[in-house]
Amino acid sequence: MTKPRPTPEGAVLRFFRFSYGLTEQEFARMAGVALSTLSRWEKGQKPLTRKRLGELLAFLHVPPEAIDSALLAHRLAHPPEAPLAPTDPPADERRLIGRAAAAAGWSGAQAAHAELTFESRRRQAREHRLWAEERWTRLERLSDKQQEKAVQVLLGDERSWALAERLCNASTTAAAHRASDALRLARLAVLVAEQSPGPESCRLRLRGWCEPFLANALRVGGDLPGSERTFASAEDLWERGVGGDPAGLLDPTRPLDLKASLLRQQGQFVEAIHLIDQALAGSPPDAAARLLIKKAATHTRAGDYERALEVLGQAEPRIDSEGDQRLLFLHRSNWALNLCNLDCYEAAEPLVVLVEVLAADLGNELDALRAHWLRGRTWAGLGRRPEALAILTQVRQYFRTEEIAYDFALASLEVAVLYMEQGRTRLVRELSKEMLWIFEEQKVHAEALAALALFRQAAEEEVVQTEWTRRLIKYLYRAQHNPKLRFEP
Repeated sequence: MTKPRPTPEGAVLRFFRFSYGLTEQEFARMAGVALSTLSRWEKGQKPLTRKRLGELLAFLHVPPEAIDSALLAHRLAHPPEAPLAPTDPPADERRLIGRAAAAAGWSGAQAAHAELTFESRRRQAREHRLWAEERWTRLERLSDKQQEKAVQVLLGDERSWALAERLCNASTTAAAHRASDALRLARLAVLVAEQSPGPESCRLRLRGWCEPFLANALRVGGDLPGSERTFASAEDLWERGVGGDPAGLLDPTRPLDLKASLLRQQGQFVEAIHLIDQALAGSPPDAAARLLIKKAATHTRAGDYERALEVLGQAEPRIDSEGDQRLLFLHRSNWALNLCNLDCYEAAEPLVVLVEVLAADLGNELDALRAHWLRGRTWAGLGRRPEALAILTQVRQYFRTEEIAYDFALASLEVAVLYMEQGRTRLVRELSKEMLWIFEEQKVHAEALAALALFRQAAEEEVVQTEWTRRLIKYLYRAQHNPKLRFEP
C-alpha cells in the first residue's frame, strides 16, 4: 500500500511545531486536540484546511503571511508526481525547480517558479519537435497504408502532440499537390491528437488546433460545407481546452489563417481580411510574411490589385530569400500576377523568370503550370504572339485534361484574343465550341456562365471583338471567387 504524502498544510504544521521545539504531545495539549488527530494531520492521513491550520498556529503566534509563505514554498518544492501536460518537466526536474523557486522567498517565488517552468517546457518542446521531425522523415517515405500503421504504433506517446503538429504542417504542404493527400494527413493528425496523453484540456486544445487543418483539406478538395462544419467543431474544442497549452506552444494564429482561406474562397473578402489582421496582431515574427502574402492574395481575388501590391511590398522585407522557397514562390508569383492583371507586363517579365526557377526547384506540377501560364500571359501582353500562343495552348489543354473548368475558360479566352489579333475567326469559333462541356456540367457559377454564353454566341456569329473579350477576361479573373459579380457587356 502506498504511504500517503503529507499535505502542504500538514507539512507546514509539523514545520512550525518543530521550529518551536515542541513534541507532538506538548503541541496537542496546547492546542487542545487529540494526539492521534495531530499525528494524522501531519502524516497526511487526515485532511487539514487552511483555516484550521491558522487556528492551530495562532497558539504559537505565527502570522498569516508566514503560513502562506510556508505553504507556497512546500507546494513549489513538492510538485505532483505526474506531469500536468506532455511538455511539463519530469518529476525530478520539477522538484529542483520548486526548491530553486522556494529559495527566492515569498516575493519572488511565484515568478521564479513560472519562469523556470516555462523554460523547461520550451526545452522539452524542442526535444519533442526534433523527435517528431525525425519520425516524419521516416514516415514520408512510406506508402499511405504503411504510414497509417506506423502512426498507430506511436499513438499515446508523450511526444505525440509534436507529431500531430508535424502532420498538420505536412497536410498544408500536400494541399499544393493533391487534396486527397492533404485530407489523409490531416485525419492522421486529428487521430494522434485524440490519443495524446495528459489531461483532457490538453487533448481538447490540441484537437482544436489540428481540426482547422482538416477543414482546410476539405476546402481544398471542394467540400466547403464540410469545411465550415469542421471549423465550427474546432473552435468549440479550442475554447473547451482553455489552459491546455500552458507553454503556449501551439500557434493560435494558424486556425485564423486557415479559416480566412475558406472565407476568401466563399467570396467573403472583408471577413477574410479581418481574420488575417487578427492573426497578424498576435503572430510570431516568422509568420508575418506568410500572413501578409495571404492578405495580398485576398485583395487580388477581390479585384483590388493595387492594394494587393502594397501588401506584398509590406511582406517583402520579412521574407528570408534563403529560407522557405515556397513562401518566396508565392510572394513573387502573386506579385507577377497582380502586375499582369494591371497590364504592367514589362514589370512582370523579370519576376516571371524567377517564378519559373522557383517552381522548378519546388518540383510541384501545378506550381510549374501556373508559372508557365504567367509566362504566356506576359508574352501575350508584350506582343510576342507566337510564343504566347504556344504556351497558352499547352496550359489550356492541361486544364481540359484535369477538368479545371474556370481556368480552362480563362486560358481559352486568352488564346481567343491572340487568334482575333491574327484575324483567325474560324479558330475562335472552334474554341467556343470546345467550351460546351463547361455549360453541360455546370462547372462554373451562374454569372460566369452567363458571361461565357455571350462570348459563345458572339463567336458563333463571328461578331466577337478583341477589346470586348479582354474585358470579359478581366471580369472572369475578378469573378472567380465572387459569384455575385455580374458582367456588364
